[in-house]
Amino acid sequence: MKPYADSGVLVKLYIRERNSSEAISALGQFKSLNLNQLQELEIRNTFHALEGRKLISSLQRAASEHELEVDLIKGRRQRNLPDWRLAFKEAMNLSQLYTADTLARSLDLLHVAVAVISNSDLFLTGNKRQYAVAQKTGLQVRLIE
Repeated sequence: MKPYADSGVLVKLYIRERNSSEAISALGQFKSLNLNQLQELEIRNTFHALEGRKLISSLQRAASEHELEVDLIKGRRQRNLPDWRLAFKEAMNLSQLYTADTLARSLDLLHVAVAVISNSDLFLTGNKRQYAVAQKTGLQVRLIE
């Protein structure tokens, strides 16, 4: 099985949130997960935003970033460069087909598009709009809120 986890689910691996245990359990079955630039940007940005909102300390943010780096070094996360031209083309197609029904945002579509062009067969998300779009593409989808 080739999974794609959206950034919201991946953050739960590094910052203890509601349903972190569900995310850890769902993703723990995979030896390694691909991590593209969009996911990494959103994860790291979330760490900084949580610190800025005073929901975590600077020490907790640094520890979470360190844990992500360790996962990259140990191969539990592998940086992956999707074909962004193809991803944006697919996102435009998904927009045309599904946004009127799902109210998906462009970043929601881009995550689903990367999963589609990467031939993922499992999409894990905490976002109901992504969930709806991914279901419509035929991906097996798991919602972890």
